[in-house]
Amino acid sequence: MSKRPPKLPPPTRQEREAAAIAAEALAAALADPATMGERSVAFLDFSNPRRGERHITWASLPGFLQVNDRYSHACLPGWEYTRAEIEAEMIPDLRALAEHGVRPAVATAGKLATPDLFGVLA
Repeated sequence: MSKRPPKLPPPTRQEREAAAIAAEALAAALADPATMGERSVAFLDFSNPRRGERHITWASLPGFLQVNDRYSHACLPGWEYTRAEIEAEMIPDLRALAEHGVRPAVATAGKLATPDLFGVLA
């Protein structure tokens, strides 16, 4: 995780339920990338030709967004993850939010179990 999270109120029951669903969907996508659903890609070109973004979403992973090489989730506003941090940090952060109502507050340095989690996405 790289960014500092915004100050947010305690999570509601609906946010906790959405985080639980998101954690299970991401874990299932790691186990079987075919469960991710159809991929949608949007390219944003800014005024400077070297400044553009590629936004990717998946049909079966609502709230999960890839912007260039960074990943984020709507349940964890203000946090960005690398590909390696999805399994090591994003899913545990979603589960902590769902189970205990705890939003991430400090960036952690989890170790990746496998070198390429989403090789099919690149």
